[in-house]
Amino acid sequence: MAIKETVLEERRESDSGGTGYRHLLSPGKIGKINIRNRMVMPPMGTNYASGDGFVTGRLAGYYEARAEGGTGLIIVEVSAVAPEGKAISREIGLWGDKFIPGLRHLAASIKKHGARAAIQLHHAGRQTTARATGFQPVAPSEIACPVCRDTPRALSIDEITGLIEAFAHAARRAREAGFDAVEIHGTHGYLINQFLSPYSNRRTDEYGGSPGARRRFPLEVCEAVRRAVGADYPIIFRINANEGVEGGITPEEGRDFAAALEQAGVDALHVSGGVYGSPLAIIPTMYDPPLPLAGYAADIKSEVEVPVIAVGKIHDPETAEQLIAEGEADFVSLGRALITDSHFARKIELKQVSNIRRCIECNQLCIDPLLFDDAPVSCIYNARAGREQEFPFVKARRRGRVVVVGGGPGGLEAARVARERGHQVILFERRSELGGQGRLARKTPHKDRFGEILRYLVHRIQSLQVDIRMDTAATGETVMREKPDAVILATGAVPVIPALPGMEPKSAVTAWDILEGEFKPGHRVAIIGGGLVGCETAAYLAERDHSVVILEARESLAEGQSPSLREKLLQWLYRHPAVEIKTGTAVTALGEHRLEAVEEGSKIAMEDLDAIVIAAGAQPYNPLEGILKPLLSEVYAIGDCDRPRKVAEAIHEAFHVAYRL
Repeated sequence: MAIKETVLEERRESDSGGTGYRHLLSPGKIGKINIRNRMVMPPMGTNYASGDGFVTGRLAGYYEARAEGGTGLIIVEVSAVAPEGKAISREIGLWGDKFIPGLRHLAASIKKHGARAAIQLHHAGRQTTARATGFQPVAPSEIACPVCRDTPRALSIDEITGLIEAFAHAARRAREAGFDAVEIHGTHGYLINQFLSPYSNRRTDEYGGSPGARRRFPLEVCEAVRRAVGADYPIIFRINANEGVEGGITPEEGRDFAAALEQAGVDALHVSGGVYGSPLAIIPTMYDPPLPLAGYAADIKSEVEVPVIAVGKIHDPETAEQLIAEGEADFVSLGRALITDSHFARKIELKQVSNIRRCIECNQLCIDPLLFDDAPVSCIYNARAGREQEFPFVKARRRGRVVVVGGGPGGLEAARVARERGHQVILFERRSELGGQGRLARKTPHKDRFGEILRYLVHRIQSLQVDIRMDTAATGETVMREKPDAVILATGAVPVIPALPGMEPKSAVTAWDILEGEFKPGHRVAIIGGGLVGCETAAYLAERDHSVVILEARESLAEGQSPSLREKLLQWLYRHPAVEIKTGTAVTALGEHRLEAVEEGSKIAMEDLDAIVIAAGAQPYNPLEGILKPLLSEVYAIGDCDRPRKVAEAIHEAFHVAYRL
């Protein structure tokens, strides 16, 4: 079954976005296959396969949606050539013929929509755990990955020969299943990369000890794969252009190896960098600079004639077009952009660029669950990602009037989904600006990308002609006057004001007041609370030349924040000279320009403070649920007004409630 995005309403829009993307939309070629445009979906693990490696309906539906969405080439995620080579517990299997029927269905699901289908041949080597595979990891040398930490067993010569054949047999199965090409995973610190690098390969036999010996395994894999698939079948190699670790592969070595791969008959190079233990981000966040890896693709393109695919934070069509137009790459990998919006390419074709749901580079539901929890991937504001078959976007059977109260991310998503499903929607927002707490989040350092959530949702509800009532505080009377069939309450939360001696709740200054611009603090500021809001407010003030001290009763900061962003945020705070951090410090009393606290069992006092800012959490603001529930059968409280949580939970809850109306 085709998994459709709603585009019918969008075609009425006047959007000139498609006219400037002729390079991105132009056909391309890899080996003997023609590709309808220059947009590639790179292999990204999902954990959607079954526990024993078989293709599931969820997996096929996910890829089909991106093929239907206009992507030129889809490279299906990491697929294990041997069971001990899985990096994630539900990785696709390629180590036996038993997988071919499911893979055939997957390839056909992609190709029937005009996309080309490839699949990545993968072995994790030491970058896995016995917990994920049931086996001790294997590697060129007995050196543990600094992240995974399981000590691997060094491969024997016979085992190396067996793995070369395993890659070849996996490629043969991929071709039999109907895939148009295969990609050999040679980067990110996995097995082939491990053989290439002195960082992970300390062998002294024919597979180590010199650059030529370290290249022997990957080149023999390429040769074996070529024999298995034939002369005309495209082989892509994903190459590490810079490991970013001491003693690892350098850009010079990356370029040299790229030339060797071209000589070996590889048809395209997919250029990336980094390993698990590298500060060079494999999956860069909103904190990282733009296009952190694309320059390596340009370097390699200058050395080879085969097509080069660029990766790394290519999430906007303008950026993608520029890379192709300026000759920096032949193709661009959109990566997380295609998790966020399955119809990224189609919307460019239809001149609907403003309707693209753009990735905000947060990693909160796509990367962090996969790497840290071995869980399936999703997207912070695309609740359908990986659930396309479960939630086909068709009109609701019973359509009615829906009132949404609150214009934060949850309320906006509820209004969007309800309207796209065919309901009449009225949105009440008490402020003069939509966005709720999302407006504040985007003001903090490095998080302007967060504003894409609000841009997209506001644009959609406006283009869908939702009846938006700004500067209107909803009451039970005004809501019921609309004669709604259902009401969705998304009224958010308010800051918690702790009951401390000396605290005047009515005059307390909160982090929200600072970010709203309602209070201008002096130079020296103390922030009570080191959760995410307190930390980001500290960063906001420090960037504006305030001297800030964070006081947190627990032993760590920003607990509950997603690991990728938390690490970047804490690095920034601890390195900033204007920020002082006191964990294990409980504030006990406040005074005029001073506070008292207990730090590791000792009483301390801080004097001469220009401002004391409260960031002690949030509590639900839900004045209408009790009024409306006796009057109406369908009243739903979502997001923070039910229970303060993350924005992803508010958006996903909004989607599910609105979808089921």
